[in-house]
Amino acid sequence: MIVVVSPYHMTSREPAAMVSMVLARNIVTAMPTPAGSLSKESVSEAASRVPRYVELMESWDWASPMFAGGICGTSFAGEDPLDEVLGVCDDIEQDDLYAPLRPFMRTVLEQESDTVISAISRDVIKAGPDPSISVPLTAAIDRFASRHGLIAVRSESKSAAQKAEQKLARPLVKFAFETILQAPSNRLLEMRTTFEVELDRLREALDAEDESAARVAADLLTQSFEREREDLLRVEDPDDVRAVSGLVSLTLAELPEDAVLLSSAAAATRVLGRQGESAFSSAGPVGTVRSLTIRPIGGRTPRC
Repeated sequence: MIVVVSPYHMTSREPAAMVSMVLARNIVTAMPTPAGSLSKESVSEAASRVPRYVELMESWDWASPMFAGGICGTSFAGEDPLDEVLGVCDDIEQDDLYAPLRPFMRTVLEQESDTVISAISRDVIKAGPDPSISVPLTAAIDRFASRHGLIAVRSESKSAAQKAEQKLARPLVKFAFETILQAPSNRLLEMRTTFEVELDRLREALDAEDESAARVAADLLTQSFEREREDLLRVEDPDDVRAVSGLVSLTLAELPEDAVLLSSAAAATRVLGRQGESAFSSAGPVGTVRSLTIRPIGGRTPRC
């Protein structure tokens, strides 16, 4: 079970990212990189030219043990999720199905490498997405996930576009379990090791899209977690992020590959006050992508 997590979720350490770090066998995310041959030297040089890039990388320090352990990465099969961005931008410009998005788009993602790195880094860090950045980026992640047969992770639906997207989803598996919502990375690694058997069983059920098996596996995982909760939430260093646990609801669903563009276009149509046929009813045949929506049950989402 390999998932693709949004860089917005990585930066804000939302439950969508934290739960993925425990549940998924491997995690892919999207980090802007300099054009040309990628190396430590090229990344270092880009960081010296683009201060925001440094801020973005520093905001991911919490996940460094996951990257070092090979659990998390920024590519899959030698390809980068952001390789899909230009294709998405072209489709927005050329396909009338997505025409309502055009007034909100800019050409910044089609500029030189440093400009793109700066724009994406700034938008991800501020956590108040600019649709000209976040829509193409999120759509690119879905295309990447679809092409490679991966699962695109979603957070709880809050925006009008996210809620519209849910209307396009075909639920496959729904389940819930208790897990760590906030903690230092070493505690997430500890949970992966402690509950390796239970997690593998849940991953297999999700891969098979077997809701009954997933619910049984999730219940067993919750029971095991309850026995170890006190130890997993222990305080070792007062300066560390406080460990917090909670119940999460997860829904594995199937979406059109262009669901982000369709739902965002529908939301843009309402903002622009346009009348006419919904973009939803005009969509032609497209590929599909599996999504996994992660939503905390009860209480407020912990903030690090």
